[in-house]
Amino acid sequence: MRWRWTILGTAAPLLWAGCSGPCGKSTPYVPFLEDAGASAAKDGEVAATDAALDGGSKAGFQKVQSTLAPTGAARFTVEGLSIDAPSGSVVVAALARDVDGDGLKDVVAWTQPPGGGGGELRFHKGSSSGLLPGRAVTGTTAGADVSLPAPCLAKPSPTMLVLVGPHSVALDLRPNCGDGAPAARRMLFAAFAPTPSIRWSARLGEPPDGFQVNLEIDASDTDGDGIDDPEIKLALEGGGAPWEPGDKVLARLPYWDRPAGLSRDRKFPEASFQSIAAQALARSGKKGSPGGALSLVRRLRVLHGALCAEGGAPWLELGGERGVACGPSKALEDAGLAEIKASLAGNDLLVALAVRERLASASFARTKKTRDEIDKLLDSATTASWGTMREPKVPPHTPNKGAPAWGALAFEPSGKLLVRTTTGVFRVDPTTLDERDADDVPSWPWEVALPGKDARLSSVLDPCDAPHLAARVAGHDVPTGAALLALPLLPVTSQGRCSGGGGTFAAVPVAWGPSGLYTLVAHEPVWIPATVVTDSGARASGTIPPPNAPVQGPFVQGAPRSPNGSFLVVPSRFGLVRRDDSAGGRSTYVRVKELEGLYPSLKECAIADGGQRIACVRENKVVIVDLASAGATPAPSASAEDG
Repeated sequence: MRWRWTILGTAAPLLWAGCSGPCGKSTPYVPFLEDAGASAAKDGEVAATDAALDGGSKAGFQKVQSTLAPTGAARFTVEGLSIDAPSGSVVVAALARDVDGDGLKDVVAWTQPPGGGGGELRFHKGSSSGLLPGRAVTGTTAGADVSLPAPCLAKPSPTMLVLVGPHSVALDLRPNCGDGAPAARRMLFAAFAPTPSIRWSARLGEPPDGFQVNLEIDASDTDGDGIDDPEIKLALEGGGAPWEPGDKVLARLPYWDRPAGLSRDRKFPEASFQSIAAQALARSGKKGSPGGALSLVRRLRVLHGALCAEGGAPWLELGGERGVACGPSKALEDAGLAEIKASLAGNDLLVALAVRERLASASFARTKKTRDEIDKLLDSATTASWGTMREPKVPPHTPNKGAPAWGALAFEPSGKLLVRTTTGVFRVDPTTLDERDADDVPSWPWEVALPGKDARLSSVLDPCDAPHLAARVAGHDVPTGAALLALPLLPVTSQGRCSGGGGTFAAVPVAWGPSGLYTLVAHEPVWIPATVVTDSGARASGTIPPPNAPVQGPFVQGAPRSPNGSFLVVPSRFGLVRRDDSAGGRSTYVRVKELEGLYPSLKECAIADGGQRIACVRENKVVIVDLASAGATPAPSASAEDG
């Protein structure tokens, strides 16, 4: 299901909410200004320091909640000041303060027809002779209309109307639509000096399951022009399948209220992101909390994707444009460095290399110092063994058309190499390159079928409407014909991420084990479930293997694994990674002089028992790398060549 998008004002973030009560009967719920402060606070009173989102602290204006009117009140008195609702409407909530700065107390109220629909934010200006007749507060930007569709009524609450600055209020409308179609929640920021108007507005949809986005608005005169400048604080919490709940992460969007409209402080939200990345780097060392660093980076990446246009599918929309223009993020590059350090601290070279590839293709900042540090870390992460290369003539064949597939190569326990071709299977002697028909070996399938089911893994893709990748499985045993299974892998940050629909990701199957199919998705290990539905009836989702976890399950022809299950081989820009699961996951680089700089072009790799021979497909030719031959000449590393 696609997330619902709504129109926003010029500076109006769109956030996502869960449902309060039955979703079909009421509005989504996002905690908003729940700690708004005592209603008896004085204008301009400064509360005790309020923790800033970036880990600092700042003085905060003591917010003032509104007073609810009795049900059906066409006339209401608040702090000795009486107001009348427009004809056909009732007063729902009101507050009395000097919001326009002239020294006289005013009243701001939310009114609405008792039968639902419509509604107005009303301003009653104070004068020496009492309150002047009220008038509706409107805005000039898209999305500033506060009118609710019939038959929806805003849920009464003291926090629905809150004084957030000396001259400004926040309005939080959570529609209850009864048997009618549900309506999106609306949130607005209105200022009354120099003139009353709605400066900021948002409509709210639903977040991914389990996620919660909290929003808070503060306002103070930060530039000394006598006008309240709003600051939007956004916090991401929770997390549903396939994610586990993690750290609460926050970002700030400060604005200045100028005559031409709101102007955002361009240091944000990047400054907030950098604070989170710094925390991740502090955790990433062996003496820190590497697992905590990885979790924190994932949260940062979700938050960035939710806010920023550069994420390709942000959760918010501003003035008709989706997302905030955050610019190239140095914070995400630093977070990638933290991921690599944490992965290496956990002896998980494969994940560290996967992060390196993601940084190479994503819309992150690219600084030579950080990239050089990353490449130095990875190049020196393990030792390198040098081999020789040979090319047999038999042409391999895998008619997968881009779908995940079992490769065309497989070693036998004898050490001979099997090659699947268009006509059958050939057996190659890696020493002599003698090639013969393997009439005793049936051609193995390339499709990745779920065990015992008429269903197959057809792709790993970006669903665009969720902060994770998904495995698409299809077949007669899938109840709906096809289903998406959430995977705990984040999409690559790219401004064109979903411009033409969700892209697909390279997925290399390795083995079916107790936890599902061990798969390398964009080089990163993940378990894809073997079932579509769990025992409880929920949609199954993938899981991340523990750091450097060994592959479990029987050997499958066409997998990048040795027949006895000891070795795994994965191409990388630094060489072929040979991991020995029988030795605690110890990894080494395998390099060949003729392949320097070409390792990423190697596909469908296989490895022999003992790990001394590797075979891969390159440009529809078989390449055999032999480590048993002595006298191989070392050459400069791939990372040194590409910088």
